[in-house]
Amino acid sequence: MTQKTMLIEDSWILSTLMENTADSIYIKDRQCRLWRVSKKMAMDLGYSDPSAIYGKTDLELFGSEFGKKTFIDDLAVMETGQPKIGLIEKYINKHGEINWTSTTKLPLRNNDGEIIGLLGITREINELKGSEIEFQWLATHDPLTTLANRYLLFDHIEQAIFHANTNKCYLALLFIDINKFKQINDLLGHDQGDRYLQTLASILVENVRASDTVARIGGDEFVVLFETFNRSTLAVKQAEKIADLIKSEVDPVNHSVTVSIGISLYPKNGHDPETLLKAADQAMYEAKNSDSPCKLA
Repeated sequence: MTQKTMLIEDSWILSTLMENTADSIYIKDRQCRLWRVSKKMAMDLGYSDPSAIYGKTDLELFGSEFGKKTFIDDLAVMETGQPKIGLIEKYINKHGEINWTSTTKLPLRNNDGEIIGLLGITREINELKGSEIEFQWLATHDPLTTLANRYLLFDHIEQAIFHANTNKCYLALLFIDINKFKQINDLLGHDQGDRYLQTLASILVENVRASDTVARIGGDEFVVLFETFNRSTLAVKQAEKIADLIKSEVDPVNHSVTVSIGISLYPKNGHDPETLLKAADQAMYEAKNSDSPCKLA
């Protein structure tokens, strides 16, 4: 096979890839200008003719924020000769839609071994990224109520402890347990029980600050993390308010849903999430055996 025949075949292979691949393929020169792009990439950018993009840069096509980032990555590949494999990128288009991609960038060399540009191959991974985000959400939230779960709660408590030390203030945990919830489920059914749980969750979220955390950590067990309290009496008053709201609003006809609430404070009752939660849990059981719906540890 002659060198001319090899060049013709190489050109044909490249053209076939550029015309038919499902990935976006592009070649850039040392100034990061597009020298050649695949049909898929051109169509995604709104161009019917790929050659209309030749000579443009990512700054022109994607805007300043994304263009500057790819410019840095491109230069790193061309200056070091080291490829970037599986680079995860996020681009927000003019409609505000997020497009997730995985990109591989390879240095292009001439016959003398000099780097004259780069070859990029980009694949859309929106479905994969969506599944990943959904998995991360499920790992940190309760599916029934959409509240934080125990894992996310503990993370927020650790952050709140740091802030409490910085601001020299209290941190309060409210451990909330529905009284006789098993009897409610047995009498009315689990579907009605689930609706009560969802209503209770909404009441809690609507009556705390945006900086606070509401979590469901068990079947009928909820926890509210209050940050930056300066007096323990405020936590008790807030707990009493929540108990009254739950009794009046979860089942507004029969008022069958009541709760017992235990309250623990940082640093008085513990210095870590586990200890604080145990203290609030114990106080909740004491509240169940008293005339008050709320009990301070």
